[in-house]
Amino acid sequence: MGIRELKTFVAVAERGSLSAGADARFISLPAVSAQIASLEAEWGISLFDRTRKPARLTNEGIALLAKAREVLVLYDQIGDAVREADDLTGSLVLGSIPTALTSVIPKALLSLRTLHPGLQIRVHHGLSPSFAEMLRHGEIDAAIISEPRVQLPSVRWEPFAREPILVIAPREAKGRTDEALLKAYPYIRFNRHFWVSHVIEEALAKRRIVLRETMELDSLEAIALMVAHGLGVSIIPVSHTSFLRLHRVKAVPLGRPPLSRTIGLAERVGNPKGRLTAALLDALNRAAAKSGRST
Repeated sequence: MGIRELKTFVAVAERGSLSAGADARFISLPAVSAQIASLEAEWGISLFDRTRKPARLTNEGIALLAKAREVLVLYDQIGDAVREADDLTGSLVLGSIPTALTSVIPKALLSLRTLHPGLQIRVHHGLSPSFAEMLRHGEIDAAIISEPRVQLPSVRWEPFAREPILVIAPREAKGRTDEALLKAYPYIRFNRHFWVSHVIEEALAKRRIVLRETMELDSLEAIALMVAHGLGVSIIPVSHTSFLRLHRVKAVPLGRPPLSRTIGLAERVGNPKGRLTAALLDALNRAAAKSGRST
C-alpha cells in the first residue's frame, strides 16, 4: 500500500465512482481499478459493495477512508516539517508556460514564500520550445514546460502534473462528443510548432478525423475568444475549469481515455541552484496534488 493508492481510493470514495475518481486523479479507469484491487488484496477485504449501482463503501471501506484521510494529512505535514528545517535564500529565474501560471504556480510560490522568505523568484511566461533554448544558454535557472518529445541535451525534466486536453466549442454548440464538434465546425488550430500540438495531431490522425482549418493562433486566450464568438472549435490544454467559465465556452474531453499532457520542471544537469529548484519542485508537487492534477 502506498500514498498513490490511498489518494486514488479517497478520490473514488469522495466522488462516488471509479470513473469520477479516475478523472480527479487524471489516470485511466483500468489504473484506478488496479489500485483499488491492490488495496483490497493487501488487506483481504472488499472496499466497495459492487452489487449496488453505484457501488457503495462497505463498512471496511468506510473505516479505511477515515484512516486514509488522516494518513494523507500526516504525509503533507511530514514534508512541511522537513522543509521548515532548511531555510533557503537566493534568487531563481523561472520560465513557465501560460497554463501553469494560472494553476499550480501561484500556490507553489505562496508556499515557498511562507517557508523560505529569503528566496526570491522571478517568473517569465512563454512557451516550451523557447524555454528549452533559454535553459541551454543559461538565460534561466529552470522552466515549467510540457513533456519534451525528445531528450533535451544536458537538461533534466521532472514531471509533477497533468493537464487535460479538451475540445472547446461555443456554449450553444449542439454536438455532445469530441468528434461531432470537430466535424460540425471550422477548426481553430493551436500553433502547430508547439509541442502539445504534435500530441493533438497524432491523436487526431489515429482516429482519421479530418478538420476544416480556418485559422492558427499562438494564444490560448485568443483561441477561446474566437471560439466564444462562434468562429469555430479548437483543441487546447486547460489547466482549470475557471478558464472555461471566464471565456464562456463549453468543453468535452478529447478521446477515450481522455487525452492529457504532462508538465514538469526542467533544469540544466548540474544546476548550481539545484537546492532551490528542488524546493520549487517539491512545492509544485504539493500544489498539483492538492488540485488533483499530480502525476
